[in-house]
Parts: sequence; structure tokens; C-alpha cells
Amino acid sequence: MPPHPLTVRLRPSPILLAVVLAAHLVGAVALFLMSLPLKATIPLVLLLLVSAVQSVRAQARKRGLSLVLAADGALRICREGGDDGAWGRVLPGAVLFPAVSWLSLAWTARGGRPERMRLMLIASEVIEENCGGNAQWRRLRTWLRYRALDSDPEAFSPVDVA
Repeated sequence: MPPHPLTVRLRPSPILLAVVLAAHLVGAVALFLMSLPLKATIPLVLLLLVSAVQSVRAQARKRGLSLVLAADGALRICREGGDDGAWGRVLPGAVLFPAVSWLSLAWTARGGRPERMRLMLIASEVIEENCGGNAQWRRLRTWLRYRALDSDPEAFSPVDVA
């Protein structure tokens, strides 16, 4: 069996980006329609603008990312054309729905320091290869359910459970 049987390539989701930006726009319009003083409205609109920019940046960071999923439940996050990252684990507590998954990941970085990341994935962020019909998304969810979440707890390093 190959060391990493499944590579899932990610991309920003135009659907999610549109929904998030629409929600920010609705919030900004609602602030202007409220009878708040201008001194209160401007900081709130600036806060909404910063939140919208952070949302766009979070989606943009998914461009060129790949998840390399191993049969023993380990995974690696890689950038296209970049250096391969360290192997890590999905921490307990992942939430899997048909169209969205929330994960907490842990691994040891090159300098020996523990790293953690929270990741939300939706079906439209997974690039479908030649399979079509969300086959890669189904494979990712199956791997999460049967390999990552049910993997041997002894395989977690002390960093992962700390």
C-alpha cells in the first residue's frame, strides 16, 4: 500500500466567498440604516471591513493547498510546488456533515514546536480530479471517519494531546 493513498487538492470556494461577503455587506447596510451616531457607525463599519478582508484572505490561503492522507490516519498539508510539511493528525472532536467539515489539526513543526490549525472545509473547496460528482469529497469524509478519527490514539505524539 502506498504511504499516502489519497491527495485532496483544495481551492477557494466562490460560493462561500460570495455568502461571506454578502453577509458583511448586509451588516454594513444595516449599520447605516440604524440611527447610530457617526462616531459609533464608522468604527463598526471598519470592523466589518477588516472582517471581510480576513475572510477573503482565509479563502485565498486555500489556493494551491493539498491534503495528503495516509492509511494510518496521519495527514500532511502541502503547497503546490512548495516544501512538504510535517505529518500531523486530526485531533478528536472533528465535526462531519454532508457538505461541511470542521477539523483541528496538530503536528510538530521543523523547529520542534507544536503547531495547531483549525480548518473548515466545504465540498466546493475540493478540486475534483477525473472522478466527478464530489468523489474526492466523499473520499475525504470517508478517510476522516474511518482512518483519522478512528486511528490508534498511541499514534498521537505528546504534542498532539497537549
